Amino acid sequence: MDEQNLNRRQLLGGMAIAAGTAGLLGGLGTRGAVAADAPADPGYGPAQAPTITDIRDKVCYVTGGSSGIGLGIARVLHEAGAKVVIGYIDDKQIVEAMALFTTNKDRVHSIKHDVMDRDGWQRTADEIEKKFGPLNVLVNNAGVGLQPPASTGTIKDWEWGLGVNLWGPIYGVNTFVPRMLAGKQGCQIVTTTSTSGILPGSGAGIYTVSKIAAVGLMEELRHELRETNIGTSAFIPGLTTTNIGQSENYRPANLKNDGPPAVAPGAQPRQAGGGAPRPRPAPPANLSPAWTRPQDPLVVGRFVLDGILHNDLFIVLQPEYRQGVEARCNALLESMVPFTPMPDSMKNGNYYRTPVFVQEIAHRKATRRREIKGT
Repeated sequence: MDEQNLNRRQLLGGMAIAAGTAGLLGGLGTRGAVAADAPADPGYGPAQAPTITDIRDKVCYVTGGSSGIGLGIARVLHEAGAKVVIGYIDDKQIVEAMALFTTNKDRVHSIKHDVMDRDGWQRTADEIEKKFGPLNVLVNNAGVGLQPPASTGTIKDWEWGLGVNLWGPIYGVNTFVPRMLAGKQGCQIVTTTSTSGILPGSGAGIYTVSKIAAVGLMEELRHELRETNIGTSAFIPGLTTTNIGQSENYRPANLKNDGPPAVAPGAQPRQAGGGAPRPRPAPPANLSPAWTRPQDPLVVGRFVLDGILHNDLFIVLQPEYRQGVEARCNALLESMVPFTPMPDSMKNGNYYRTPVFVQEIAHRKATRRREIKGT
């Protein structure tokens, strides 16, 4: 396969090999044992159809859109013809961001908006509707990359991390779902999560918890809204060129810690002048942008637009972590091997709980090959 033409769906399929034959086969026996009593075909039918098939003239709001991933998404949406509203909190950043929109400036607007401000969400929604009309696409992108571990982080760390990374999207959903349902137009809600949202272990425990919860929010919304005009996507980026490492600069004064940053139990402090990261090897000249690390926010934005137009439940940008995700899922499956045979009286239960995952598997297999500009 020509590496330059690799797209995300082909990459995901190829990573099955990269994960290693032994690792892949390790869980097959368990999956077969658990599925033996489940119906082979639950008959759920197709996944929710795309709610938006053309982004032109659609009204989109991107929180945290003045830099990094959010700005990449905003630029791609604008490039594709959407009316884009950028939420921001940094006055200097938004000036620099808006300067990048050199054409069709009448289709881009900025609003200063702290996503932790619950009442501010309604004011923001009103301003968007006054400027462009009812919202079609909400991108809950604002996030903070706090580093404290879950075991030793302070309450202030938890309140800040969950306040932005989880309560921000919750406020967005609470604000716009009623408006979207009432408008009856095709709509999409995208929440930016993280590889940490599907695979713990980074050491940044509070961040991980917030992102796992954000993934769960989008999964539950897909189940609840699958027969409405609102599609839902959990966007799961990986290492991207952003300024998320500067998140502490934006921590509210009332949530700042008095002492030094928390470290995990048993963690060794880094020696001064030591422990420098090894330099990254230069990527091959013909490497697909889909495989560059860190990724360019514009490339990321194009994957997000593709996910919106296909109403993908999961938009995953680092398929190399498939082996870790499989290990996590197989650990769960190994824990569900029954100690004794299932009683006949229980065998007809609906243990899928929701059709959305079965439907998403079929949807992704059917749409694996996609042409995504710039990737």
